[in-house]
Amino acid sequence: MLFLLHRYLFRQISTATALALALFVFVLLLGNAMGDIFGLMLAGKLDALLCFKLVALLIPYVSVYALPLGMLAGTLMAMGRLSSQNEITAMKSAGLGLGQLTSPVFLLASLGVVVGLIINLHYAPQSRAAYKGLIASAVTENPLSFIEPRRFINEFPGAVIYAGNREGALLNDVWFWKLNDDREVELFIRGRAGKIDYRESENAMTLTLMDGTTEQRKTGGEAGFKNAEFNMLDFGELSFEWSLNSVVETQATQPTKLKYLTFAQKMAHRKQLIASEIAAGTGLSKERVQLQFHLQQNCAYAFSVFSLAMFAIPLAIRVGRHESYANLALALVVALIFYSLMISVNWLQGIDWLRPDLLIWLPNILFQSLGIYLLARTNRH
Repeated sequence: MLFLLHRYLFRQISTATALALALFVFVLLLGNAMGDIFGLMLAGKLDALLCFKLVALLIPYVSVYALPLGMLAGTLMAMGRLSSQNEITAMKSAGLGLGQLTSPVFLLASLGVVVGLIINLHYAPQSRAAYKGLIASAVTENPLSFIEPRRFINEFPGAVIYAGNREGALLNDVWFWKLNDDREVELFIRGRAGKIDYRESENAMTLTLMDGTTEQRKTGGEAGFKNAEFNMLDFGELSFEWSLNSVVETQATQPTKLKYLTFAQKMAHRKQLIASEIAAGTGLSKERVQLQFHLQQNCAYAFSVFSLAMFAIPLAIRVGRHESYANLALALVVALIFYSLMISVNWLQGIDWLRPDLLIWLPNILFQSLGIYLLARTNRH
């Protein structure tokens, strides 16, 4: 009898979770693709096949956030419906404890944690790097098509370009920002006119600006914006050149950002940092704290599947709403609170002495503690 009951509960919760997961994946996928992919496809810069590949590569990336949301909403919908129909009360009257009733939820949440770890630590960063590589390949195949008037063009690494108008290779009112490795502006140039040229034999592109002003920013490392020095200079003609071969190599084969590294790459990099610290006789370096923060953040997002499920069980039983839209709205409110806490910890990333790589687990600990407290109170009633 207990096995049949567990199978019934597992089917109810897994079905609701799968539907909620599909909904959140679709919504997050649409939100990411609308700005980056569909706009480029409608402008004729990407073909349908490449657009489909890019959308597919975004699925593991959005699943990082959709999986906890799906588990939260699925638990609220399934347990809320059972509670509103007094099925939970009937099961408890039959002598079943809350632990027996909720074991299918914890089983499904545990499976979700495992899946989340695999996605967050391997497939999400891998697919994100591949996504950037495909965008870079599209740029090299038809680079001039990306120079679109009245749009901030950031497809070329290390630069952002804006043109007020374009007629063939000629540009008017050109704005150019040169970025460093941290995506900070180190050089700003504005030209009254400009010219764009692509040399297919060398796979290189040249941007020539005319009759304008340059503004170069120099900072003393971590001195910040207040201590920055700005050097301004007027010019008659100034040119910049990109080798599009290096664009593909940098974007597709050498993902340097920590968020693009897989678990194996992060651990290998961490081993190198520890060896460097030992050789130099220094303590925990800033770079290793940042690396460990990204690693722990990936694990914390995966474990949030379990934390949110634990919090959702007593919440669903106490609220007991049958309507799916009400449970979805409740799930969004809870998720908003949880992710706000995660973002708040992100703001502390640069303060090494606070150990943000450990503080990132605080939202999980808080929601699990609240979940245990609410489960204990629910079990007593």
